[in-house]
Amino acid sequence: MTRLLIVFLLLCCSILSSCNEDCRGFKIGSEFEIAVNEALENCPENISITISEIQDSRCPSDGNCIWAGMIMVDGELRVDGTVYDLQLSNIPQASGFQEEFSTSEYTIKLIDPIPFPNFSNLGKAADKRVILIVSKRST
Repeated sequence: MTRLLIVFLLLCCSILSSCNEDCRGFKIGSEFEIAVNEALENCPENISITISEIQDSRCPSDGNCIWAGMIMVDGELRVDGTVYDLQLSNIPQASGFQEEFSTSEYTIKLIDPIPFPNFSNLGKAADKRVILIVSKRST
């Protein structure tokens, strides 16, 4: 009987921990990093974000430029099954994208792309990530 109870408890713990592993997530109100073609979720809120492209034209740290450059992020936001095009930029006037995107319940804001470009890492899309924050909108 004791062995059966132990096996049952181990099975329950295994099932519960595997459910949490399926949710590669972020916390509402906290900054998080996301890479190109990566999907992150907040499972309790039923929100997911996927980034499809990061364009970073900032002046390389080891270069001399006449313009600081800009960042444009393209992706997808899903909230309770509703899909939104997510397009963010640090310079809305030049890109046509906003610094933040809002639904009726949430706001997603572009904080910063990483790494900062230099001539040795230009064009390496696999290394590009952005820092975002998702916040609940006040009503």
